[in-house]
Amino acid sequence: DYIVPTETFKAQLKILADSGYTTILPEQLDNYLAYGDPLPEKPVMLTFDDADLDQYTLAYPEMNKYGFKAVFFVMTVALNKPRYLSKQQVKEMSDNGHVIGSHTWDHKNVKKYEAADWPIQIEKPSKLLESITGKPVEYFAYPFGLWNPEAIPFLKERGFKAAFQLSAKRDIHDPLHSIRRIIVPGEWTAETMLRVMRRSFP
Repeated sequence: DYIVPTETFKAQLKILADSGYTTILPEQLDNYLAYGDPLPEKPVMLTFDDADLDQYTLAYPEMNKYGFKAVFFVMTVALNKPRYLSKQQVKEMSDNGHVIGSHTWDHKNVKKYEAADWPIQIEKPSKLLESITGKPVEYFAYPFGLWNPEAIPFLKERGFKAAFQLSAKRDIHDPLHSIRRIIVPGEWTAETMLRVMRRSFP
C-alpha cells in the first residue's frame, strides 16, 4: 500500500503539472488557513515522510522537472543509514527550496508519549535538523498520522506552527495542528489520485 511504482509516481506528478496545479509549502498553507492569504488557483502540497533514500534519488529530480517543491518530514534516527537520506542530501533539498520538517526521532506514536519522550522524539530531532539546514524546523508530521489534542500544546511550546496528520477530522479548536493529508496507495493510477484528491479536498 505504501510503495508507489516508479512509473506510476512519475505519471502522478505529470498529471498534476498537466492539470495546472502549483505546489505550495506549509507557510503558504498556514497563512491561508490562519489569515486568509491567497493561494494559487490550483494549489497542492506534496509531502514525504520517513526519509527514504528514493525521496532524493527519484522524487527530488522528478519534481525539479516541473518546478515542484515539497515538504520532507524526516525521521532523524534514519539519517546516514543505508536506504535513507544523508544529512548532505537533506541540506541540498533544503537549500533548493524544499521544506524540511520533523517526523520524530524513531517514529514513536505521539499518543503514547510520556514526559521523557518529548526531548528525545521532538526537541533533539528539531535541533539536529536545524543544524543541518540552518533553518528553523516549524512543521511536524505525526507518525502513522496518529495524534491527540493533548499533544498540541507540547508541539506549540516547541515552536511548531502546524502539524500534519492523515485523514481524521481536524481539531475544531486547533485545526492548524491537525491538518489532513491523503496517502496515495501504490495501486492508484494517476487519474485515480487526481479524482480522490479533488473529492477529498473540494
